[in-house]
This record gives sequence, structure tokens and C-alpha cells, in this order.
Amino acid sequence: MLRPEKMVKIRVVGTLEKKDVIIDDLHDLGVMQIENVDPSVIKIFDRQVNEEDYKTISDYLAEFRGYISILPKKPIKNKVYFNSYNDLISEISKINIKDELNDLKSKEDAYLGDIRENENFIRIFTIIKDFNIDVSALNNSYVESFLIEVNDKIEKLSADYMNKIRTGNYYLVTINRKYEDKFLPSLSGLSSQILHIPEFNGTPSKIINDCNKKIEEDRKNLEIISNELNKISDTYYEKIVQIEEQLEVEYKEAEISGQIAATGNVFALEGWIAQKDFDKTMYIIEKDTDNQVIIQKIKTKEDPPTQLSNPKHLKIFEFFIRFYSLPKEYEIDPTLIFAIIFPIFFGVMVGDAGYGLVILLFSLFIIHRLNHPPAVSHIPKKLTNFVFMIMGKNALMNLAKALIPGSIIAIAVGLYFNAFFGFTIYPPFHVAQRPIPVIYIGKLLLISGYIGLGLVTFGFILGIINNIYINHKKESVAKFGWILLAWALAILGLNLIHRISLSPTNFSSLLGYIMFAVGFVLIIAFEGTQSLMEIPSIISHILSYTRIVGILLASVVLALVINTVFVSTLSGPIYFVVLGLIILIFGQLFNLIIAVFEPGIQGARLLYVEFFSKFYFGNGRQFHPFKTDRKYTLRKFDRTK
Repeated sequence: MLRPEKMVKIRVVGTLEKKDVIIDDLHDLGVMQIENVDPSVIKIFDRQVNEEDYKTISDYLAEFRGYISILPKKPIKNKVYFNSYNDLISEISKINIKDELNDLKSKEDAYLGDIRENENFIRIFTIIKDFNIDVSALNNSYVESFLIEVNDKIEKLSADYMNKIRTGNYYLVTINRKYEDKFLPSLSGLSSQILHIPEFNGTPSKIINDCNKKIEEDRKNLEIISNELNKISDTYYEKIVQIEEQLEVEYKEAEISGQIAATGNVFALEGWIAQKDFDKTMYIIEKDTDNQVIIQKIKTKEDPPTQLSNPKHLKIFEFFIRFYSLPKEYEIDPTLIFAIIFPIFFGVMVGDAGYGLVILLFSLFIIHRLNHPPAVSHIPKKLTNFVFMIMGKNALMNLAKALIPGSIIAIAVGLYFNAFFGFTIYPPFHVAQRPIPVIYIGKLLLISGYIGLGLVTFGFILGIINNIYINHKKESVAKFGWILLAWALAILGLNLIHRISLSPTNFSSLLGYIMFAVGFVLIIAFEGTQSLMEIPSIISHILSYTRIVGILLASVVLALVINTVFVSTLSGPIYFVVLGLIILIFGQLFNLIIAVFEPGIQGARLLYVEFFSKFYFGNGRQFHPFKTDRKYTLRKFDRTK
């Protein structure tokens, strides 16, 4: 939990006869990231394996994905196990619906196209419905007509060969066809909607009636097709999705053929696996191949991929770590630290029980909404699309879950500060003249400074541990020097604030000078003189934690101002009360938005910049195990449970 999984690189060498068994086992175990075989090994082998069935699998996969996109979804009641590739091909041969589905799909597309076309005709002829004429007079071998939306430019459009009649928000424009080459260029730059009147016989009302009948007929035909598709889906859908998933498994297994080396009757593959999974993997593969395999660990200087190892409830905070940068295998994983500190920072900076309660309820609403999407949403689609454009559903879910502990802490802090949307809780809904954070601002700033010093120190301690682990002794000693320097500056700074003598005769000041001198020497000795340029950064990083109090005060004072304005309007005329209510609602909404974004952004920043920079290397690469997430099929190991 405090470090990523210990990874080892392994090489699997086996007979080609057992290749499929070994690959099946590795896929179903899902514990190995397969990589290209080392070039030095490929030289020993004659060739790389070429999978003959690769194109066949790819074609079948595309075909069955097409079936799934056409057929109505049905509930899947069972999971199935495919004994072999031949068993899969046998099941595929039983599903002969390709021609029937293609025929139904092409008819469906034709009917939908007809409906769209007739709806467009109805729209056009509805505009000129009041003209009780045969529309063939508007479009024939001699003339053609257009409907052009009214604007200032079309008002000025005129010519001898053009007839223009106003009808609602459009002009009906008729021209002689021989002047078409002059008329069409004149339409450029009009920025108006232009509708060409199609060739028809009869009045607009008759055409609209005929189009409606055709649409009704097409919809009945679509209903017949839908019934046919449902019948096919009832019979085949479950088997199709099971086959499609197994084809995806086979495709992934065939895809890694380019990463396997072979010679004669032997093949080799390489990849990364967690140390804890090595023995189990070796036992299963040796058992399934009758010991016709060699599995060995490889010594390498490559950086292994990173596989984080956190309990289920902490995994939501892995999102924030991945967003910043994954740790390398030998580093301390900061997920647990982030999961503890971030909600505390967030809750304290919000500092109001009312805002905390709204954030908690909103987070729970998002989680429920994503888990149980409604058939019809009352939230504007543009707003939903905008949110999903910024972050995906999984990221939004993780963010909502991560805000829950912070919002609970905000409620607790708000109860302690006696703050509920800026009003006091006791006595009820009283506008406090001096909120608790304002009364104790000096103490709160001092506490935030101590928090900064503590976290900066803790960061350096973690940096010492990381560097000792990778045998970087000089860097470890230098970080100890930075700890001494940070504490020396803090001691001397506090003495200055409290007007304690800075003379060496004072013990605390003397201690500060000694710590500063020792730290100064250690930093120069092990990091060089250029590193002294970071001294102002250490001071700013410690003081940066006072922004916790700054953001808290900004929210408290803004709420107080909004509430004071509202209360002051209650004794005035009714329109003053209405104005005050509007100020209260929109002001509180604005402050609530700030209460979500500012504490979230600044809380994460304090950890990313002021804390992580003391120990974190990052730039780890994600571990991608060779596996498929199964929903409809069983692994070999599931079948034997």
C-alpha cells in the first residue's frame, strides 16, 4: 500500500505445441504485461511467430460487432465457457443471419431516409401552404423556385428575371432557368437559410397529406422490421455477445504473436509480473503444460511498469495520483497520504456546514445518477455533454466519491465554527458580526504555518527514505540538510514574530543558528552551491499553507457580506425584500461554486507542489496486464471453482 507492487521481468520458454495453453493461462490469470522479446534473444531464435488465424479472427470479430450494433439488446442470463478455438468456430458456424440482417438493415435505412426526405418536403410545403396553386408551376423545365429566409440582404436582392413574394419569415423566389447562372452567385454571402422547392404536382396541402401518409406507411414498415430484429435477437443475441467476447480474447492472444520469438518447436515470450503473483503463475503454467516450460526471472536495468496496490476504498484517490504522475516501482506511493490530507484541507477551507451539506448531497446525486442513468434526463444535454467533454464518467465518479469525506469534514468544521451558509447555527440564523475564523485569525495562521512546516519536513523524510532505498546516499544527506535549514528558518522566524531575542545568548536562537549552519554545509557539500537558490522556495512552500486560512476567510467573509445585505433589506419595502432575496440566492450560489473549486484546486496544489516536490520522482509507466474483462464468458479457472 505504501509502495507499488514489486515487479519482476520474466521469460517463458515452452514448446510450440503448448503455446496456446500457455497464452490462454497468462490471459486468464491477467497478471503479466507482455513485451517484445529482447533483441539478443530473437537472434538465438529463427523467427517471430505468425498467427495464421489472425485475419480470420479479425474478420469474425468485425462481423459479430456489426451484429451487436444492429440487434436490440437483450438481458444475458448465463456465462459460457469455450473449450477451444475450434469449439468457438463451431459455434460461429451455427449463426447464419448475416444476409438476413444486412437485408433488414438496408430496408431500415431506406425507410428512415424516406421519412427524413418526406419530413423535409412537409416543412417546405407548409411554408407555402397558403398558396393554393399547383406547385408544378414553381418548378418545371422553364422555372425553378426557392424559399429564402428573410434578412436585410435578401430585402435588397432584386433583378428583372426574378419574382419575389413574402410568405411569413421567407421569400418565395422564382426565376427563369436560363438565368440560373446569374441568380445562384447572387445568393453567396446572404447568410440566410435557402430551401429549394422540389418538383411535385398538386397543391401544397395535397402534397403534405401524401407525405404524411407515406411517413405513416414507412413507420409501419419500420415496426415490422423492428419486430423481425427482436425475434432474431431473442434467438441469437446472448450467443452473439458471448462469441464476440471470446473472439476479442482470441484476437488479443493472436495479436501478441508479434512479440513472441520461436525456433523449431520452441517459443519464448517476456514481460513483467508482480513478485507476489510469480509463484502462483509458475505453478499453474507448469501444471497445465506437464512441466514442458521454463519460467525464469530476468535481470534488467529497465524501469518496471507501475502497479499500484491500494485497498478498494483508496483506489478513488489513485485518480489524483495518476493525474499528477505515477510513482516508479521503488517510490513511496502517496495515494494513502493524499487520501488523508486532501479531504482535511478541503473541509477546513470550505469551513461551513451548509456548503459542506450541499457538496455532500450533490456528490451522492452524481454517483447515483451515473450508476442509475434515467431514461429521460431533465438536465440540459448541452450541459451534460460539456461536463463529459471535460472529464469522462469514470473520472467524474471518482471526483464525486473523493469529495464525500471532504464534505463531511466541512460539515464538522462548520459546526465547530458555528457557520451554516454564513449564518450562525446557535442562535439560529443570526448574522454574526465577527465569525469565529475572523476572531482567531492569528491563531489559525500560526497553525497553518505549523502544518506547512510539518508537511514540508514529512516530505523531506519521505525523500530520505526513497533515496536510501535506491542507494542515493548523498541525496539523502542533502535532504536532511534541508530539514535542518527549514526548522532553523522557522525557529528564527517565530522568535522574530514573538519579539524574542535573536542573540546567540538565547537558547532557541542559538539552536536555530546551529541548525542553519549545519544544514547549509550539508546542502553545499552534497548538492552544490546552486541548490542554495532553493532557500526562498522552502520559505514560500511553508508559508504557502497559510492559503488554507486565506481561502476559508474569503468564503466566510463573502457569505457574511451577502447575508448582511439580505437581512438589511427585510425592514424595507417589498421590492427591497425581493432584491435582497435575489442577492442572497445568487450570492450564495456563487460562493458555493467557489467553495467547491477553490478548496479542491488549492488543496491538490498544496500537495502536488509544496509536498510532492520534496520526495516524489514520478514518471512511472502504467502496468497493462494481458487480459480481457469478461462479462459473458468464463475463464478456465472460473469453470473449475
